[in-house]
Formats: sequence, structure tokens, C-alpha cells
Amino acid sequence: MERRRLSALRCKTRRQTVLLTRAPRGGRPEDKAMLRPGYLQFTLSAGERLVHVPARLDHLAGNARSVNQLDGGDIDRVIDHFGGGGRCLTVYHARSSLGHPGERHTRYNDVEEAFGMSRTYQVQIAEPEHTRDVVLALRDLSLVESSTAQTLAITQEELQPPGTDAASLRMLATEPHRRIHADQALAMEPGDERITVAIVDTGIVVGHPEFQRKCLAGYNAVDIGIGRLNEHMRLVGDSRGRDYNPYDYVGHGCHVGGIIGAQGWRVPRGVAGRALLLPIRVLAAAIVDGNRRRRIGVGALPDIDLGLKVACDLGADVVNMSFGTAGSGVDPDAPKPHAQVIVYLNHYGCVLVAAAGNSGIEEDYFPARLPSVICVGSVSREGRRSRFSTWGRHVALCAPGENIVSVAPSGGYQVNSGTSFAAPFVSAIAALMLGRANHLGKELGAANVRRLLIESASPLATTGFNAETGHGLVDAHAALVAVDRYLGSTR
Repeated sequence: MERRRLSALRCKTRRQTVLLTRAPRGGRPEDKAMLRPGYLQFTLSAGERLVHVPARLDHLAGNARSVNQLDGGDIDRVIDHFGGGGRCLTVYHARSSLGHPGERHTRYNDVEEAFGMSRTYQVQIAEPEHTRDVVLALRDLSLVESSTAQTLAITQEELQPPGTDAASLRMLATEPHRRIHADQALAMEPGDERITVAIVDTGIVVGHPEFQRKCLAGYNAVDIGIGRLNEHMRLVGDSRGRDYNPYDYVGHGCHVGGIIGAQGWRVPRGVAGRALLLPIRVLAAAIVDGNRRRRIGVGALPDIDLGLKVACDLGADVVNMSFGTAGSGVDPDAPKPHAQVIVYLNHYGCVLVAAAGNSGIEEDYFPARLPSVICVGSVSREGRRSRFSTWGRHVALCAPGENIVSVAPSGGYQVNSGTSFAAPFVSAIAALMLGRANHLGKELGAANVRRLLIESASPLATTGFNAETGHGLVDAHAALVAVDRYLGSTR
């Protein structure tokens, strides 16, 4: 790698930039985009890989240590001069080396090289208040393709209204399933155990009765630190990935997983039928100040991106992403959150589904805003956009997201609202569609799943599409009929 002198940089003196760590005024802190002080991510130009930097998976498993020297040249000088030094890891493992501890930063394939995964790195600097200084200085180097400060993503759920009677709501647990014709769909297509739905979330309690014989061995990619994240949040539970067990300390992942794959003992049977679940824990548990009883899921950008790649490399057919980062706090000069890994998953044919967000206004949330992702909003029983559902022209379709009954990590059940719980209905139907194609002995493909979901949705607007509810309410039975019609089946 060619070395260049620090004097070639446009910025020769330390810039006094204040890193935004607090949420903007208005709304709940967790509804706003947040940065992770002291952490940044950068991708080198093609052909500029640092072959000695170990993968985060190996560091997480105790098979490697982070390094404090990168190229011995400009990159090191930038990190030392502007950030006071730092520690570095390769964000992504190599697909062919996933099962080789200590060697996961070796043997990248051509796809990983082309998408920059073999040359993307995470750096923790010694002086967090100068994170943006390092980011800007790295961008000035010709050997750096992009650099960005790390953002934090959160789960997309709403608090239950005060006084809600959870016992009475459980009696209405089947109402969302009736609305999307789930029973008719499962009678037509029971699902296929060869189809895997990745729950990239806060984890799952595999021992819950509703998940018996439904979960594959998952993964824990969380390594976000300990203690306080910022002035609003404090981490609790396992936040350093102490083992591979994707245990759910929040309850969010269990709720999502139950909608997709519950056995149906005391909640409606999962809409994906016989499809299996792959729990990938990428979000730690955090307590928001002022409400010690409420936990939310929060994850760092590389933890989430790593987990998404693991899900793909382990063979997930459908990936559910019920988390997001508000576009209002994203650096316009940096790559969009998760864009790199989403392109990778799309290349391997994964059906990608994400929650639209819970801000209740028109704005972008990532990854839902990315073009290859099916963005799902929430609607009420009356077919109107839920008051909390984020909207925009990127919303593809909607699903029930209010007062959804599902699985709780304690072994019981819970009732929650949010676009987090609308997205898994769509993920589950996508799994049914892929299972249907398998049973017909034909290929369907992610692009056709998206198109048929949209075409078969029940319109909620006279124009057929509007920015608040997309193309309409997802319809499980109509989607399967559309699959049969497209594949030419007479079953």
C-alpha cells in the first residue's frame, strides 16, 4: 500500500467538532437517530485490503485481538493525530471461513471483494469527542472509499396505551390473522421446513414452548460495550456477546418470532407454518432513563451488519428486520446505514423485509428505505395508517401492527404495537410463498416475491397506492393464489 505524508491532507490541524450524542428535542430519545461516540467505520478502495486485521467474529469469540496499527502510513497517522490512537477490526467475516475460528478474515470470495466487505473496518478511537475529525480526515485520503461515524439502530415498537387490559386483548389474538386471511393460506400451503426465516433482532428464548422444534442454532453478534450508551440509555443484560446463545433480554425478538413461527399452543400459529426460524441476536437490551421497567433493543451498525451477513451465509431465505435508524441523523456524505450488506444479501437472493419506523411522520428509516427492502407500515383494524407508523413513498405495503399478541421471553405471552410487529406478518407470508414454490418444484426468487406481495395486497386507497399505506394490506391467501398463477400451477 502506497504511503503518503500527512502533509498531503487538506486538514493539517485538529478541528474542534462536537459529536452529536444526544437526541434532538421533541419525541422520545429512542425515536431519533443516534451516533455511537468513539466508533467509526471505513472502507478502503479496491485492492487496498489490510490482510492482517482480524475479523470481529474472531475477536468476539476470543480467537483474536484487535490491532492498533493498520497501514503504517496515512491511515495510522490520521487515527493517531486526530483521534489519539485506536483499535481496529475487520467488520465482516469471509463466507467460506465462517466455520474456521481464527481465520475468518481470510479467503474472501469475488462477491465479497466486489462489494467491499473484505476491506471494511471498525475503529474505536481514544478520544471520542473527535470522532468526526477522524471521519473527515479519512475521507481526504485517496485510498479510502468511504468513512462514517457509527450509528445506533433501535427496535420499532410502541408503548401500550395506559389502562389496556392485556387479558381481554388476548381474546382478540386471532383478529390480525383473520384480517390477512392467514388460516386460509395455511390450509392451502402448510409451509416448508426447507425455508428459513432469519429473525435479526434482540434474540429468541429457544426453550419457550412456542418455539419447540422451530429454531435452528442461532448466533449472537452483539458487542456494544457495557454501562451507559449516552445520556438517555443504559445497557443491561449481555451486551458483549459472551457466548453464541441468542438469548432475548428484551422480548422484542420473541414477539417477532412468535408471529412468524409460533407452534400455536396459546397464541395463533405462526403465519410461516412449517418454516424454521434462525435467531440472530444483533440488538442489546437498554433501559431508557425515567422508565426502568421498559427495555428496548439497541444495536451498533457493525453488529447489525455482521449479523445480517451471518444470516445470509447460514442460508436464510427471508430476513426480518424490525429495527431502524432515522434518516434525519444520517450523515448525507456517508453511505446509508446497512446499504453495503443489503446489496450482499440481495445478491444471494434473500427476501428482505423491514419495519417502516414508529415516528408517525413522513421520513426515511434505514434499512426500510433501501430500494431492495420491502418496507412495511402498520394499519389499524379500520384500514387506516396507525398513528405511529412512519410513512413515505417507499412504503411497499402494510400489515396489522396494533395490539398484536405474541410470545414473551418469560415463557408467557405479551401484547405490543408497532411496525416491528407488522413486518413479521409480511416475512412469514414471503416464507409461505417460497414454500409453495418449493412444493411445486419451481423457483420463485426475491424480486417475484416482492412483486406478487404488492400485486395481491388489498388496496386501501382509491388510487391503489398512497404514501401512508403503500399498495395496501398484505393478503396471505391472495399471495399464494398469485404464486400459483405465476408458476402455472393447477393445484
